[in-house]
Amino acid sequence: MSRYRPVIAVAALAAVLWPSTAGAQGMENTRSVSISVGTGLGLGGNVITEAVGSLNGTPTVFVEQSYGNHFSDALRVRVMGNVGLDYNKEAFVTFAYNKMNATERVTGSVGGYPLYTRFSNTSAVDLEGGLRYYFLPEGSTRTYIAGVAGIRFQDQVTATIRVLELGLTLSDLDYFENSTLFIFGADTGISRDLSDTIAIGAEIGLRYQPKFSPAPILLGTGLDTINDTGSRVGLPISVFLTWRF
Repeated sequence: MSRYRPVIAVAALAAVLWPSTAGAQGMENTRSVSISVGTGLGLGGNVITEAVGSLNGTPTVFVEQSYGNHFSDALRVRVMGNVGLDYNKEAFVTFAYNKMNATERVTGSVGGYPLYTRFSNTSAVDLEGGLRYYFLPEGSTRTYIAGVAGIRFQDQVTATIRVLELGLTLSDLDYFENSTLFIFGADTGISRDLSDTIAIGAEIGLRYQPKFSPAPILLGTGLDTINDTGSRVGLPISVFLTWRF
């Protein structure tokens, strides 16, 4: 038996030093579903461009207006399917629902009186896909970066324009038409395993959206270009729960 001790010692040392299959697997062959809830902060983009014209023969001015001045930060709910490709890469697809509420604001003047505009509440559905790259994916705490691209189906937006002093109200004007938009961006996040099958995490990202399809509005007033805009940069922030199977 003693003559085998050197062999056994070498084998034991190799077992300790050689990385185990489970530890080296990382993300490879993993499957999971994630549910995410968060918001989308507006970093840039306008909903009204500057224009000068007239309403009912009265000189009118619209001033440039940002998203953040008119819409609340979006409620964003996502469902994600994730598939591990190799040690530190994971492909994913996402279905997301976005909801934004609008607030009435002063957007210019008519004959020197304040001009108020309120947009309708709106929503959008996103279909996204991308690739995550994990750092040290075999640990219980994982950090990653991801590239994302997809399509956004944006609902119609209407606008109500009011000048109280003149008794002028133009209600529910078509402003942005239903739009299909290409979106792209990046994410970074962290997750923590609670068990072999459950993990929680948080994520922050960046998204770019091109401008909406403008609807014909205020034709013949010189103000018909106020909605030739809508491109936007957003900052989605969320927390998520992941179930592996």
